[in-house]
Amino acid sequence: MVQNTAFILGVTGYVGGSVLVDLTKKYPDFVFSALVRNPKDNNSIEALGVKIIQGSHTDLELIERSASESDIVFNIADSDDLPLTEAILKGTVVSIVDPVNKLTVIPNSGTGVVTHKPGDPNDRLYDDLKVEDIKSIGPNQMHRPVDLKIFEAGDEGSIDTYIITPSAIYGKGHGPVRNITMVFKLMIPPFLQNKQAFQLGSDTIVWDSVHIDDLVDLYHLVLKQALAPTPIKSAYERFYWGSSASFQWDTLTKEIAIRLHKKGLLPTAEVKEVPVEDYPNLAVLAMNSRTVSNRALKTLGWKPHGRSLTDSLDDEIDLTLSQL
Repeated sequence: MVQNTAFILGVTGYVGGSVLVDLTKKYPDFVFSALVRNPKDNNSIEALGVKIIQGSHTDLELIERSASESDIVFNIADSDDLPLTEAILKGTVVSIVDPVNKLTVIPNSGTGVVTHKPGDPNDRLYDDLKVEDIKSIGPNQMHRPVDLKIFEAGDEGSIDTYIITPSAIYGKGHGPVRNITMVFKLMIPPFLQNKQAFQLGSDTIVWDSVHIDDLVDLYHLVLKQALAPTPIKSAYERFYWGSSASFQWDTLTKEIAIRLHKKGLLPTAEVKEVPVEDYPNLAVLAMNSRTVSNRALKTLGWKPHGRSLTDSLDDEIDLTLSQL
């Protein structure tokens, strides 16, 4: 079986759309299909030469069937939807007729998987080149139930699984529908609503970041690895952090506050401390997440080149404000 059909979930999103545009350019001989929920987005997706599969993440039989008809499945939609993941895996396993030609599943996760409780920062640095680091992540962590299901399927040997795990993503996307990161949409609206920027707690919280263009490059490199004639045996050795630089949430918040104040959108550039309990939906801003992408850097030749988060900040804020 020649691997030339790819089924992608999440193409109307920020990451999924950017990956789709890149792959259709780099793999013109592939037949791409995409799950699309809203018919109003069909024309934008079809313009890329992609076949539309109309449905939502709850249409599990449709997803299972579509996965079974594809050589490669990208789930860039939801890293916490276990039934969705199980439907994809079931579809790919059902379609196996020749163990030499395995199907490939490439889902996304997130570095939130190594966060810990707010107020209890964990300074541990997780290296994806060290399998024990990845195996040591607790089963109840964010995204982890889905990751473990994928590891299990990958190690059973019927299919090849690769997990791409990005950190905080920034930069303007290139997808046909959505092109804005959630990082600043998460922060700026509550700052404007409260007329002041705020920091959750007093701890210095460190995260990693990655430019959308560098993340798209990583997807391409992982796909190249998946198509290579000599596969990687262990599923845990097919796990890739997508991180290129670290930053502190408090520093980022201060820089945002300064810029919003200069625009006349905040009466002050001062940042106040507030309890995490006041904004439970923003609790991630009070959790450390520290990773190092050695597997991609050293085994795939990944070379992040995008603008830094600091250099991108003015554009990120303007883009976010334009879409509020």
